[in-house]
Amino acid sequence: MLRALLVGLTLLHLGPGLAFALLAFGCDGAAPWLGAHCGGDPVGRFGRLTLAAWAVLGLAWLAWGAVRRARHRPPGGAARWQALAAVLAAGGALGGAGAWLTGAAAAWLAVPLALAVAWLALANPAACQPPRADTPRRP
Repeated sequence: MLRALLVGLTLLHLGPGLAFALLAFGCDGAAPWLGAHCGGDPVGRFGRLTLAAWAVLGLAWLAWGAVRRARHRPPGGAARWQALAAVLAAGGALGGAGAWLTGAAAAWLAVPLALAVAWLALANPAACQPPRADTPRRP
C-alpha cells in the first residue's frame, strides 16, 4: 500500500515538474526548441504538457511493471507478450510526445530505445546457449 502511494505521489509531482522544465528550457532564446508550443495561453500550455507527461509516465510505469512480471515467467508466455505490448506503447507514447513537441522525426527513436531497455531487463543469455554435455537435464 505504501509503495503504491509513493509511486502515485511521484507520478503526480513529476508531470508538472517535467512540464515546467520543458517550458522553462524549451522556450528560451530567439529560436525556441518547442516552437509553436511557446506561444499562446501559458496556463493552457502548462496543462497540456502536464497531461502529456502524466500519460507518458503512466505508460512507462505500466510497461516497467509488465517487464518485472514477465521476468519471472517462462519465455514464450502471455506475460512476455503483454510486456512487449506495454513497452511498445510506452515507447510510442514517448516518441509521439517528442514528435509533437519538437516536430523532429528522430523522436520516434524512443520506440527501439524502449525495446532495448526492456530487452536488457528481460534477457537471459543462459537461455540462448545450449546446455553443456556434463549438465544433467531437468525432467
